[in-house]
Amino acid sequence: MDGEDRPEIERGERTETTGRRCETADAARRRSEADDTTGDGHGRRAFLGLAATAGVGALAGCSGTTATTVSAARRPPSVPEDRLSAGGWAQLDDVTQDPAFEEEFGPVTVTASTRTLLYEDAALREEIAEKTLGQASSQFATFFATRVTFDPDLTSLPAGAGRQQLLDQVESQSRQQFQNRLKDAGLAPVERVNTGTFEVASGTSARLTEYEATFAFEGFGVTVGDEDITVEGGEIPVAGHLAAWIANDSVLVSGGAYPAANFARTMEQSPSAAIDLTVDIDLGLTPDAYREELFELMRHVE
Repeated sequence: MDGEDRPEIERGERTETTGRRCETADAARRRSEADDTTGDGHGRRAFLGLAATAGVGALAGCSGTTATTVSAARRPPSVPEDRLSAGGWAQLDDVTQDPAFEEEFGPVTVTASTRTLLYEDAALREEIAEKTLGQASSQFATFFATRVTFDPDLTSLPAGAGRQQLLDQVESQSRQQFQNRLKDAGLAPVERVNTGTFEVASGTSARLTEYEATFAFEGFGVTVGDEDITVEGGEIPVAGHLAAWIANDSVLVSGGAYPAANFARTMEQSPSAAIDLTVDIDLGLTPDAYREELFELMRHVE
């Protein structure tokens, strides 16, 4: 949130196919680091965007086993397009990982692939940029949705064998990746603060994990009249949420992050003995509204 321009992210579907199970995670990490770092070494300016791309970056441990086929279907999750459009959200990326992992259940080997759609609240970004005279132009709120599809699909497994284990694995690895990406984006400490359930629009009870983190940002300068005012750096708390559930023949993972408190402060400076300046800064952030909006988006992923 240092006010520098964020590198442009190319939109459109990206497909990552690899012969090793763990390389998809490494590729995703390298891509995220490259996307969010310019030549000056500042890799934290789009902290929420980096976090959100981690939806299901790596779902299984690295075994070194070589996969010989890419057979799992790559269907995108269905997202509430009308809500996204009305809320001023913009799609940033569409990433496919195939295969994401393999798991054996007796004689059956299940191959999984992931398809992730990533969005940012572009309207909020523009609003904050205007309020800060262009000094803060990072992503402030993000949303992602991932579909994990399997071959054979979950409905084909005899007597539902492996369904719960696959959900457990997806949820566990998604949690770890989400937390790692928050840390990589410069948020610290990152803590898992709560778990529970979350009912989605279909009536299914999803597993919900909640996180808290803090983003420390550098100060910046603004000009008021003929005077330069320095706004000192500070910290903004960040909230993150991740939900996972079984939807017919696949597993859905959805979540996002947003500022968990407003940023407001009063600056008093005396550029000369005859001049006293008071500058009130209030970004007008509304965490409760961001949480409600994110949950509505998550709830309508299908």
